[in-house]
Amino acid sequence: MRSALLILLAGWLFFATGSAADGATQKPNILIILVDDMGYGDVTALNPGSRIPTPHLDRLAQEGLIFTDAHASGSYCVPSRYGLLTGRYMWRTWLGSGGNLANFAGTLIEPGRKTIANLLEDAGYFTGLVGKWHQGVDWKLHDENERELIQVDPNYQNFAKIDFASPALKGPKDYGFAYSFGTAGSAEMNPAAFLENNRVTVVPTLSSADAVETYGEWYGRDDNIIAKGYTMDQLVPTLSNKACEFVETATRTRPDQPFFLYYAMTSPHNPIVPNAEFTGKSEAGAYGDFVVETDHHVGRILDKLAELGIEKNTLVLFTSDNGPVNRTNGYAEKWVRGDTAVYGHDSTGPFRGWKSNLEEGGHRVPFLVRWPGVIQAGESCSTTIVFNDIIPTLMEMSGRDLDKETAEDGVSFYPALMGEARPESFHEAIVHNQSNGTFAIRQGALKLTVKGPKTVADLLDAAFPGTSFVLYNLSDDIEELNDISREHPEKVTELLALLKRIVQGG
Repeated sequence: MRSALLILLAGWLFFATGSAADGATQKPNILIILVDDMGYGDVTALNPGSRIPTPHLDRLAQEGLIFTDAHASGSYCVPSRYGLLTGRYMWRTWLGSGGNLANFAGTLIEPGRKTIANLLEDAGYFTGLVGKWHQGVDWKLHDENERELIQVDPNYQNFAKIDFASPALKGPKDYGFAYSFGTAGSAEMNPAAFLENNRVTVVPTLSSADAVETYGEWYGRDDNIIAKGYTMDQLVPTLSNKACEFVETATRTRPDQPFFLYYAMTSPHNPIVPNAEFTGKSEAGAYGDFVVETDHHVGRILDKLAELGIEKNTLVLFTSDNGPVNRTNGYAEKWVRGDTAVYGHDSTGPFRGWKSNLEEGGHRVPFLVRWPGVIQAGESCSTTIVFNDIIPTLMEMSGRDLDKETAEDGVSFYPALMGEARPESFHEAIVHNQSNGTFAIRQGALKLTVKGPKTVADLLDAAFPGTSFVLYNLSDDIEELNDISREHPEKVTELLALLKRIVQGG
Protein backbone atom coordinates (compact mmCIF):
# COMPACT_ATOMS: atom_id res chain seq x y z
CA MET A 1 0.00 0.00 0.00
CA ARG A 2 2.86 2.35 0.88
CA SER A 3 4.49 1.88 -2.52
CA ALA A 4 1.17 2.58 -4.26
CA LEU A 5 0.77 5.80 -2.28
CA LEU A 6 4.31 6.85 -3.15
CA ILE A 7 3.62 6.28 -6.87
CA LEU A 8 0.39 8.26 -6.62
CA LEU A 9 2.14 11.08 -4.75
CA ALA A 10 4.93 11.16 -7.32
CA GLY A 11 2.37 11.34 -10.12
CA TRP A 12 0.51 14.16 -8.38
CA LEU A 13 3.71 16.13 -7.80
CA PHE A 14 4.78 15.64 -11.40
CA PHE A 15 1.36 16.69 -12.65
CA ALA A 16 1.12 19.71 -10.38
CA THR A 17 4.62 21.12 -10.67
CA GLY A 18 6.12 19.65 -13.84
CA SER A 19 9.69 18.54 -14.29
CA ALA A 20 12.14 21.42 -14.25
CA ALA A 21 14.82 19.33 -15.98
CA ASP A 22 12.60 18.77 -18.99
CA GLY A 23 10.87 22.13 -18.99
CA ALA A 24 7.63 20.22 -18.59
CA THR A 25 4.29 21.97 -18.61
CA GLN A 26 2.02 21.77 -15.60
CA LYS A 27 -0.14 19.21 -17.38
CA PRO A 28 1.12 16.31 -19.45
CA ASN A 29 0.73 16.38 -23.19
CA ILE A 30 -1.64 13.63 -24.32
CA LEU A 31 -1.10 11.54 -27.44
CA ILE A 32 -3.69 8.91 -28.35
CA ILE A 33 -2.61 6.65 -31.20
CA LEU A 34 -5.51 4.64 -32.62
CA VAL A 35 -4.60 2.16 -35.35
CA ASP A 36 -7.18 0.63 -37.65
CA ASP A 37 -8.05 -3.10 -37.66
CA MET A 38 -4.95 -4.34 -35.82
CA GLY A 39 -5.31 -7.46 -33.70
CA TYR A 40 -4.17 -8.16 -30.15
CA GLY A 41 -1.87 -10.88 -31.49
CA ASP A 42 -0.12 -8.58 -33.97
CA VAL A 43 1.98 -6.99 -31.22
CA THR A 44 4.98 -9.15 -30.33
CA ALA A 45 4.96 -7.97 -26.71
CA LEU A 46 1.45 -9.40 -26.38
CA ASN A 47 1.98 -12.47 -28.53
CA PRO A 48 5.44 -14.06 -28.43
CA GLY A 49 4.36 -16.25 -31.34
CA SER A 50 3.70 -13.26 -33.59
CA ARG A 51 5.31 -13.48 -37.01
CA ILE A 52 5.36 -9.68 -37.28
CA PRO A 53 8.21 -7.65 -35.74
CA THR A 54 6.85 -4.64 -33.82
CA PRO A 55 9.91 -3.18 -32.05
CA HIS A 56 8.42 0.26 -31.42
CA LEU A 57 5.20 -1.09 -29.92
CA ASP A 58 7.24 -3.56 -27.89
CA ARG A 59 9.28 -0.65 -26.57
CA LEU A 60 6.10 1.20 -25.66
CA ALA A 61 4.89 -1.88 -23.79
CA GLN A 62 8.20 -2.23 -21.94
CA GLU A 63 8.22 1.44 -20.95
CA GLY A 64 4.56 1.58 -20.00
CA LEU A 65 1.58 -0.38 -18.72
CA ILE A 66 -0.18 -3.13 -20.69
CA PHE A 67 -3.93 -3.58 -20.24
CA THR A 68 -4.67 -7.20 -21.15
CA ASP A 69 -8.48 -6.93 -20.98
CA ALA A 70 -9.21 -3.71 -22.90
CA HIS A 71 -12.15 -3.43 -25.28
CA ALA A 72 -13.27 -1.19 -28.08
CA SER A 73 -16.77 0.26 -27.64
CA GLY A 74 -17.87 -1.80 -30.63
CA SER A 75 -16.34 -4.39 -32.89
CA TYR A 76 -15.99 -2.14 -35.93
CA CYS A 77 -14.89 1.39 -36.85
CA VAL A 78 -17.75 3.78 -36.15
CA PRO A 79 -18.90 2.63 -32.67
CA SER A 80 -15.36 2.29 -31.36
CA ARG A 81 -14.49 5.85 -32.42
CA TYR A 82 -17.77 7.21 -31.13
CA GLY A 83 -17.10 5.61 -27.74
CA LEU A 84 -13.57 6.98 -27.55
CA LEU A 85 -14.66 10.48 -28.57
CA THR A 86 -17.80 10.71 -26.42
CA GLY A 87 -17.57 8.09 -23.65
CA ARG A 88 -20.92 6.70 -24.80
CA TYR A 89 -22.13 3.60 -26.61
CA MET A 90 -22.98 4.27 -30.25
CA TRP A 91 -26.16 2.20 -30.16
CA ARG A 92 -27.68 5.02 -28.10
CA THR A 93 -27.49 7.30 -31.18
CA TRP A 94 -29.81 7.70 -34.17
CA LEU A 95 -27.62 5.17 -36.00
CA GLY A 96 -28.79 2.45 -33.63
CA SER A 97 -27.56 -1.05 -32.92
CA GLY A 98 -25.20 -2.40 -35.57
CA GLY A 99 -25.41 0.80 -37.60
CA ASN A 100 -22.63 2.04 -39.83
CA LEU A 101 -22.09 5.42 -41.45
CA ALA A 102 -22.59 5.62 -45.19
CA ASN A 103 -20.14 7.75 -47.16
CA PHE A 104 -22.24 10.93 -47.07
CA ALA A 105 -24.73 10.26 -44.28
CA GLY A 106 -23.77 13.32 -42.25
CA THR A 107 -22.39 13.74 -38.76
CA LEU A 108 -23.10 11.24 -35.98
CA ILE A 109 -22.16 13.05 -32.76
CA GLU A 110 -25.18 14.88 -31.42
CA PRO A 111 -25.28 18.72 -31.27
CA GLY A 112 -24.14 19.90 -27.87
CA ARG A 113 -22.51 16.61 -26.87
CA LYS A 114 -19.05 17.20 -25.42
CA THR A 115 -16.21 15.23 -26.94
CA ILE A 116 -12.80 14.38 -25.58
CA ALA A 117 -11.42 17.34 -27.55
CA ASN A 118 -14.01 19.77 -26.15
CA LEU A 119 -13.24 18.67 -22.61
CA LEU A 120 -9.46 18.84 -22.98
CA GLU A 121 -9.73 22.19 -24.73
CA ASP A 122 -11.69 23.42 -21.70
CA ALA A 123 -8.89 22.03 -19.53
CA GLY A 124 -6.35 24.21 -21.33
CA TYR A 125 -5.12 21.89 -24.07
CA PHE A 126 -4.32 22.73 -27.68
CA THR A 127 -6.24 20.02 -29.52
CA GLY A 128 -5.55 18.26 -32.80
CA LEU A 129 -6.75 15.38 -34.92
CA VAL A 130 -4.62 13.71 -37.56
CA GLY A 131 -6.01 10.74 -39.45
CA LYS A 132 -9.31 8.93 -39.89
CA TRP A 133 -12.41 10.72 -38.60
CA HIS A 134 -15.30 8.39 -39.59
CA GLN A 135 -17.92 10.17 -37.50
CA GLY A 136 -19.53 11.77 -40.53
CA VAL A 137 -19.15 15.06 -42.34
CA ASP A 138 -21.94 17.41 -43.39
CA TRP A 139 -20.81 18.40 -46.87
CA LYS A 140 -22.03 21.62 -48.43
CA LEU A 141 -24.50 20.92 -51.23
CA HIS A 142 -25.23 23.04 -54.27
CA ASP A 143 -28.91 22.43 -53.55
CA GLU A 144 -29.89 21.95 -49.92
CA ASN A 145 -33.04 20.12 -51.03
CA GLU A 146 -30.77 17.16 -51.79
CA ARG A 147 -29.84 16.77 -48.09
CA GLU A 148 -32.44 14.15 -47.24
CA LEU A 149 -31.54 12.02 -50.26
CA ILE A 150 -27.81 12.11 -49.55
CA GLN A 151 -28.41 11.00 -45.96
CA VAL A 152 -30.56 7.98 -46.77
CA ASP A 153 -28.77 6.64 -49.86
CA PRO A 154 -25.83 4.50 -48.65
CA ASN A 155 -24.31 4.38 -52.13
CA TYR A 156 -24.83 8.00 -53.07
CA GLN A 157 -22.81 8.66 -56.22
CA ASN A 158 -24.16 11.98 -57.53
CA PHE A 159 -20.99 13.80 -56.58
CA ALA A 160 -21.88 16.78 -58.78
CA LYS A 161 -24.47 17.73 -56.16
CA ILE A 162 -21.72 18.18 -53.53
CA ASP A 163 -19.80 21.43 -53.30
CA PHE A 164 -16.37 20.03 -52.44
CA ALA A 165 -14.78 23.42 -53.20
CA SER A 166 -16.43 24.98 -50.15
CA PRO A 167 -15.72 24.17 -46.50
CA ALA A 168 -17.87 21.40 -45.05
CA LEU A 169 -20.78 22.63 -42.98
CA LYS A 170 -19.75 20.38 -40.13
CA GLY A 171 -16.71 18.22 -39.45
CA PRO A 172 -13.94 17.56 -36.89
CA LYS A 173 -13.34 21.26 -36.30
CA ASP A 174 -16.86 21.53 -34.87
CA TYR A 175 -16.14 18.92 -32.20
CA GLY A 176 -13.34 20.62 -30.30
CA PHE A 177 -10.36 20.04 -32.59
CA ALA A 178 -8.52 23.32 -33.08
CA TYR A 179 -6.60 21.67 -35.91
CA SER A 180 -7.51 18.65 -38.00
CA PHE A 181 -6.04 16.90 -41.01
CA GLY A 182 -7.02 13.54 -42.36
CA THR A 183 -9.68 11.52 -44.14
CA ALA A 184 -13.44 11.57 -43.73
CA GLY A 185 -13.51 7.81 -43.37
CA SER A 186 -11.44 4.74 -44.19
CA ALA A 187 -8.75 4.95 -46.84
CA GLU A 188 -10.97 3.52 -49.57
CA MET A 189 -14.11 5.53 -48.74
CA ASN A 190 -15.43 8.54 -50.63
CA PRO A 191 -14.19 11.14 -51.05
CA ALA A 192 -10.62 9.88 -51.43
CA ALA A 193 -9.19 13.21 -50.36
CA PHE A 194 -7.54 14.93 -47.41
CA LEU A 195 -9.53 17.34 -45.25
CA GLU A 196 -7.76 20.08 -43.35
CA ASN A 197 -9.87 22.04 -40.91
CA ASN A 198 -13.12 20.92 -42.56
CA ARG A 199 -11.99 21.66 -46.10
CA VAL A 200 -10.58 19.34 -48.75
CA THR A 201 -7.00 20.26 -49.61
CA VAL A 202 -7.59 19.33 -53.26
CA VAL A 203 -11.06 19.12 -54.80
CA PRO A 204 -11.64 15.48 -55.84
CA THR A 205 -12.30 15.09 -59.56
CA LEU A 206 -10.77 11.74 -60.59
CA SER A 207 -12.69 8.50 -60.94
CA SER A 208 -11.21 5.13 -60.02
CA ALA A 209 -10.59 4.48 -63.70
CA ASP A 210 -8.79 7.83 -63.94
CA ALA A 211 -6.60 6.85 -60.98
CA VAL A 212 -5.63 3.56 -62.63
CA GLU A 213 -4.71 5.44 -65.80
CA THR A 214 -2.79 8.11 -63.87
CA TYR A 215 -0.98 5.98 -61.28
CA GLY A 216 -1.00 2.54 -62.88
CA GLU A 217 -3.00 1.04 -59.99
CA TRP A 218 -5.82 1.87 -57.60
CA TYR A 219 -6.54 -0.21 -54.52
CA GLY A 220 -9.65 1.67 -53.46
CA ARG A 221 -13.24 1.14 -54.58
CA ASP A 222 -14.36 0.95 -58.18
CA ASP A 223 -16.61 3.97 -57.64
CA ASN A 224 -14.29 6.40 -55.86
CA ILE A 225 -14.04 10.13 -56.41
CA ILE A 226 -10.37 10.99 -55.86
CA ALA A 227 -8.28 14.11 -55.36
CA LYS A 228 -5.24 14.45 -57.59
CA GLY A 229 -2.15 13.43 -55.64
CA TYR A 230 -4.10 11.21 -53.22
CA THR A 231 -2.54 7.77 -53.50
CA MET A 232 -2.63 4.78 -51.18
CA ASP A 233 1.17 4.66 -51.09
CA GLN A 234 1.40 8.15 -49.67
CA LEU A 235 -1.56 8.03 -47.30
CA VAL A 236 0.17 6.56 -44.24
CA PRO A 237 3.43 8.57 -44.66
CA THR A 238 1.47 11.81 -45.18
CA LEU A 239 -0.49 11.33 -41.97
CA SER A 240 2.73 10.40 -40.16
CA ASN A 241 4.37 13.62 -41.32
CA LYS A 242 1.34 15.67 -40.24
CA ALA A 243 1.22 14.05 -36.79
CA CYS A 244 4.92 14.77 -36.19
CA GLU A 245 4.43 18.29 -37.55
CA PHE A 246 1.54 18.94 -35.15
CA VAL A 247 3.58 17.79 -32.16
CA GLU A 248 6.58 19.89 -33.14
CA THR A 249 4.57 23.01 -33.98
CA ALA A 250 2.53 22.78 -30.79
CA THR A 251 5.67 22.32 -28.68
CA ARG A 252 7.67 25.12 -30.28
CA THR A 253 4.93 27.72 -30.68
CA ARG A 254 2.96 26.96 -27.49
CA PRO A 255 5.64 25.97 -24.96
CA ASP A 256 3.42 26.84 -22.00
CA GLN A 257 0.34 25.02 -23.26
CA PRO A 258 -0.02 21.23 -23.28
CA PHE A 259 -1.30 19.57 -26.43
CA PHE A 260 -3.72 16.75 -27.10
CA LEU A 261 -3.31 14.85 -30.35
CA TYR A 262 -5.73 12.18 -31.50
CA TYR A 263 -3.65 10.36 -34.12
CA ALA A 264 -6.06 7.98 -35.85
CA MET A 265 -3.94 5.99 -38.27
CA THR A 266 -5.58 4.47 -41.35
CA SER A 267 -3.46 1.30 -41.31
CA PRO A 268 -3.43 -1.69 -41.32
CA HIS A 269 -7.06 -1.40 -42.54
CA ASN A 270 -7.60 -2.20 -46.19
CA PRO A 271 -6.34 -1.41 -48.77
CA ILE A 272 -3.34 -3.40 -47.61
CA VAL A 273 -0.61 -1.65 -49.55
CA PRO A 274 2.72 -1.66 -47.68
CA ASN A 275 5.35 0.55 -49.24
CA ALA A 276 8.32 -1.10 -50.94
CA GLU A 277 10.72 -0.52 -48.04
CA PHE A 278 8.51 -2.71 -45.80
CA THR A 279 7.78 -5.49 -48.28
CA GLY A 280 9.00 -8.83 -46.93
CA LYS A 281 9.80 -7.41 -43.48
CA SER A 282 7.38 -9.77 -41.76
CA GLU A 283 6.59 -13.46 -41.99
CA ALA A 284 2.87 -12.82 -42.40
CA GLY A 285 2.51 -11.65 -45.98
CA ALA A 286 1.32 -8.24 -47.14
CA TYR A 287 -0.77 -7.69 -44.01
CA GLY A 288 2.19 -8.40 -41.76
CA ASP A 289 4.34 -5.99 -43.78
CA PHE A 290 1.67 -3.31 -43.41
CA VAL A 291 1.71 -3.81 -39.64
CA VAL A 292 5.51 -3.39 -39.75
CA GLU A 293 4.98 -0.10 -41.59
CA THR A 294 2.39 0.95 -39.02
CA ASP A 295 4.82 0.15 -36.19
CA HIS A 296 7.52 2.19 -37.97
CA HIS A 297 5.31 5.29 -37.96
CA VAL A 298 4.41 4.79 -34.30
CA GLY A 299 8.17 4.82 -33.72
CA ARG A 300 8.53 8.05 -35.71
CA ILE A 301 6.20 9.99 -33.45
CA LEU A 302 7.69 8.46 -30.29
CA ASP A 303 11.11 9.55 -31.55
CA LYS A 304 9.72 13.03 -32.20
CA LEU A 305 8.67 13.30 -28.55
CA ALA A 306 12.19 12.35 -27.48
CA GLU A 307 13.80 14.72 -29.98
CA LEU A 308 11.73 17.64 -28.62
CA GLY A 309 12.57 16.75 -25.01
CA ILE A 310 8.91 16.22 -24.07
CA GLU A 311 8.88 12.43 -23.80
CA LYS A 312 8.72 12.47 -20.00
CA ASN A 313 5.85 14.92 -19.96
CA THR A 314 3.67 13.16 -22.51
CA LEU A 315 1.10 10.49 -21.75
CA VAL A 316 0.95 8.13 -24.73
CA LEU A 317 -1.99 5.79 -25.18
CA PHE A 318 -1.87 3.24 -28.00
CA THR A 319 -4.74 0.99 -29.06
CA SER A 320 -6.68 -0.37 -32.03
CA ASP A 321 -10.26 0.46 -33.01
CA ASN A 322 -11.27 -3.22 -33.15
CA GLY A 323 -9.94 -6.63 -34.03
CA PRO A 324 -8.43 -7.61 -37.37
CA VAL A 325 -10.17 -8.75 -40.53
CA ASN A 326 -10.22 -12.46 -41.36
CA ARG A 327 -7.99 -12.29 -44.40
CA THR A 328 -8.45 -15.99 -45.24
CA ASN A 329 -12.23 -15.88 -45.52
CA GLY A 330 -13.66 -13.84 -48.37
CA TYR A 331 -11.29 -10.90 -48.05
CA ALA A 332 -11.36 -8.60 -51.10
CA GLU A 333 -8.28 -9.52 -53.13
CA LYS A 334 -8.33 -6.20 -54.99
CA TRP A 335 -7.52 -4.42 -51.71
CA VAL A 336 -4.29 -6.33 -51.12
CA ARG A 337 -0.93 -5.78 -52.74
CA GLY A 338 0.74 -9.16 -52.42
CA ASP A 339 -0.10 -12.43 -50.71
CA THR A 340 -3.10 -12.54 -48.36
CA ALA A 341 -2.16 -15.76 -46.58
CA VAL A 342 -1.63 -15.54 -42.81
CA TYR A 343 1.38 -17.91 -42.69
CA GLY A 344 0.40 -19.38 -39.34
CA HIS A 345 0.21 -15.94 -37.72
CA ASP A 346 -2.57 -15.45 -35.16
CA SER A 347 -3.69 -11.82 -35.47
CA THR A 348 -6.22 -12.25 -32.67
CA GLY A 349 -3.75 -13.98 -30.37
CA PRO A 350 -5.47 -16.46 -28.06
CA PHE A 351 -8.97 -15.20 -28.88
CA ARG A 352 -11.62 -16.41 -31.30
CA GLY A 353 -13.49 -14.11 -33.68
CA TRP A 354 -12.63 -11.20 -35.95
CA LYS A 355 -13.60 -7.61 -36.64
CA SER A 356 -17.39 -7.06 -36.40
CA ASN A 357 -17.81 -10.20 -34.22
CA LEU A 358 -18.89 -10.52 -30.59
CA GLU A 359 -16.14 -13.02 -29.78
CA GLU A 360 -13.17 -11.51 -27.94
CA GLY A 361 -11.08 -11.29 -31.11
CA GLY A 362 -13.51 -8.72 -32.48
CA HIS A 363 -13.15 -6.12 -29.74
CA ARG A 364 -10.41 -7.07 -27.25
CA VAL A 365 -7.56 -4.88 -28.42
CA PRO A 366 -3.93 -4.02 -27.62
CA PHE A 367 -3.92 -1.18 -25.09
CA LEU A 368 -0.61 0.34 -23.98
CA VAL A 369 -0.16 3.45 -21.81
CA ARG A 370 3.16 5.20 -21.12
CA TRP A 371 3.88 8.19 -18.89
CA PRO A 372 7.55 8.02 -17.87
CA GLY A 373 8.21 8.51 -14.19
CA VAL A 374 4.52 8.44 -13.31
CA ILE A 375 3.10 5.16 -14.61
CA GLN A 376 5.16 2.19 -13.47
CA ALA A 377 6.96 0.69 -16.48
CA GLY A 378 6.91 -2.95 -17.51
CA GLU A 379 3.72 -3.97 -15.74
CA SER A 380 0.47 -5.46 -16.97
CA CYS A 381 -3.04 -4.95 -15.67
CA SER A 382 -5.98 -7.33 -16.10
CA THR A 383 -8.67 -4.82 -15.11
CA THR A 384 -11.46 -4.84 -17.69
CA ILE A 385 -11.72 -1.45 -19.41
CA VAL A 386 -13.54 -0.08 -22.46
CA PHE A 387 -12.94 2.94 -24.72
CA ASN A 388 -15.81 4.80 -22.98
CA ASP A 389 -13.53 5.02 -19.94
CA ILE A 390 -10.84 7.14 -21.57
CA ILE A 391 -12.62 10.48 -21.09
CA PRO A 392 -13.39 9.93 -17.37
CA THR A 393 -9.80 8.78 -16.83
CA LEU A 394 -8.29 11.87 -18.43
CA MET A 395 -10.70 14.12 -16.58
CA GLU A 396 -9.77 12.56 -13.23
CA MET A 397 -6.12 12.99 -14.17
CA SER A 398 -6.87 16.67 -14.87
CA GLY A 399 -8.79 17.13 -11.64
CA ARG A 400 -11.98 18.02 -13.49
CA ASP A 401 -15.51 16.78 -12.88
CA LEU A 402 -17.90 15.48 -15.52
CA ASP A 403 -21.59 16.30 -15.65
CA LYS A 404 -24.13 13.49 -15.90
CA GLU A 405 -24.72 14.11 -19.61
CA THR A 406 -21.07 13.56 -20.57
CA ALA A 407 -19.30 10.21 -21.04
CA GLU A 408 -22.17 8.54 -19.20
CA ASP A 409 -21.11 5.03 -20.19
CA GLY A 410 -17.54 5.46 -18.95
CA VAL A 411 -15.78 4.97 -15.62
CA SER A 412 -12.30 6.26 -14.80
CA PHE A 413 -9.49 3.71 -14.61
CA TYR A 414 -7.01 6.34 -13.39
CA PRO A 415 -6.38 4.40 -10.14
CA ALA A 416 -5.25 1.45 -12.27
CA LEU A 417 -2.81 3.69 -14.17
CA MET A 418 -1.34 4.89 -10.91
CA GLY A 419 -1.14 1.39 -9.44
CA GLU A 420 -3.46 2.45 -6.64
CA ALA A 421 -6.25 -0.03 -7.42
CA ARG A 422 -6.57 -2.70 -10.09
CA PRO A 423 -9.86 -4.51 -9.51
CA GLU A 424 -11.46 -7.00 -11.86
CA SER A 425 -13.43 -4.06 -13.29
CA PHE A 426 -14.54 -0.56 -12.34
CA HIS A 427 -17.83 -1.27 -14.15
CA GLU A 428 -20.82 -3.24 -12.98
CA ALA A 429 -20.72 -4.64 -16.52
CA ILE A 430 -19.74 -3.65 -20.06
CA VAL A 431 -21.81 -4.11 -23.21
CA HIS A 432 -20.62 -5.46 -26.56
CA ASN A 433 -22.41 -4.89 -29.87
CA GLN A 434 -21.52 -6.33 -33.25
CA SER A 435 -22.12 -5.14 -36.80
CA ASN A 436 -25.33 -7.14 -37.24
CA GLY A 437 -26.80 -5.50 -34.12
CA THR A 438 -26.51 -8.43 -31.70
CA PHE A 439 -25.73 -7.60 -28.07
CA ALA A 440 -23.58 -9.27 -25.43
CA ILE A 441 -22.85 -8.30 -21.81
CA ARG A 442 -19.72 -8.99 -19.81
CA GLN A 443 -19.64 -9.08 -16.01
CA GLY A 444 -16.49 -10.36 -14.42
CA ALA A 445 -15.53 -13.52 -16.27
CA LEU A 446 -19.08 -14.21 -17.47
CA LYS A 447 -20.14 -13.15 -20.94
CA LEU A 448 -23.71 -13.54 -22.18
CA THR A 449 -24.63 -13.20 -25.86
CA VAL A 450 -28.30 -12.62 -26.70
CA LYS A 451 -29.03 -14.12 -30.11
CA GLY A 452 -32.03 -13.07 -32.15
CA PRO A 453 -32.71 -9.41 -31.25
CA LYS A 454 -30.73 -7.00 -33.43
CA THR A 455 -32.15 -3.66 -32.31
CA VAL A 456 -32.57 -2.00 -28.94
CA ALA A 457 -36.35 -2.30 -29.23
CA ASP A 458 -36.14 -6.02 -30.01
CA LEU A 459 -33.74 -6.60 -27.12
CA LEU A 460 -36.14 -4.93 -24.69
CA ASP A 461 -39.12 -6.91 -26.04
CA ALA A 462 -39.59 -9.85 -23.67
CA ALA A 463 -41.75 -11.59 -26.27
CA PHE A 464 -39.30 -11.28 -29.15
CA PRO A 465 -39.48 -14.63 -30.98
CA GLY A 466 -36.56 -16.98 -31.34
CA THR A 467 -34.34 -15.42 -28.67
CA SER A 468 -31.55 -17.69 -27.45
CA PHE A 469 -28.51 -17.32 -25.24
CA VAL A 470 -24.87 -18.30 -25.11
CA LEU A 471 -22.93 -17.99 -21.84
CA TYR A 472 -19.17 -18.31 -21.50
CA ASN A 473 -16.85 -18.22 -18.51
CA LEU A 474 -13.77 -16.49 -19.89
CA SER A 475 -11.66 -17.39 -16.85
CA ASP A 476 -11.28 -20.95 -18.11
CA ASP A 477 -12.63 -20.66 -21.66
CA ILE A 478 -10.94 -17.69 -23.34
CA GLU A 479 -11.64 -19.19 -26.78
CA GLU A 480 -15.39 -19.22 -26.04
CA LEU A 481 -15.93 -22.86 -26.96
CA ASN A 482 -18.01 -24.13 -24.01
CA ASP A 483 -21.55 -22.74 -23.70
CA ILE A 484 -22.64 -23.04 -20.05
CA SER A 485 -26.04 -21.33 -20.38
CA ARG A 486 -28.00 -24.52 -19.66
CA GLU A 487 -25.99 -25.26 -16.53
CA HIS A 488 -26.51 -21.73 -15.19
CA PRO A 489 -29.97 -20.48 -16.21
CA GLU A 490 -30.02 -18.18 -13.19
CA LYS A 491 -26.97 -16.34 -14.52
CA VAL A 492 -28.61 -15.99 -17.93
CA THR A 493 -31.66 -14.41 -16.30
CA GLU A 494 -29.54 -12.14 -14.12
CA LEU A 495 -27.27 -10.92 -16.92
CA LEU A 496 -30.14 -10.41 -19.35
CA ALA A 497 -31.93 -8.23 -16.79
CA LEU A 498 -28.74 -6.24 -16.22
CA LEU A 499 -28.18 -5.79 -19.96
CA LYS A 500 -31.72 -4.46 -20.40
CA ARG A 501 -31.30 -2.11 -17.45
CA ILE A 502 -28.07 -0.69 -18.92
CA VAL A 503 -29.61 -0.29 -22.36
CA GLN A 504 -32.71 1.39 -20.95
CA GLY A 505 -30.59 3.68 -18.80
CA GLY A 506 -29.39 5.73 -21.80
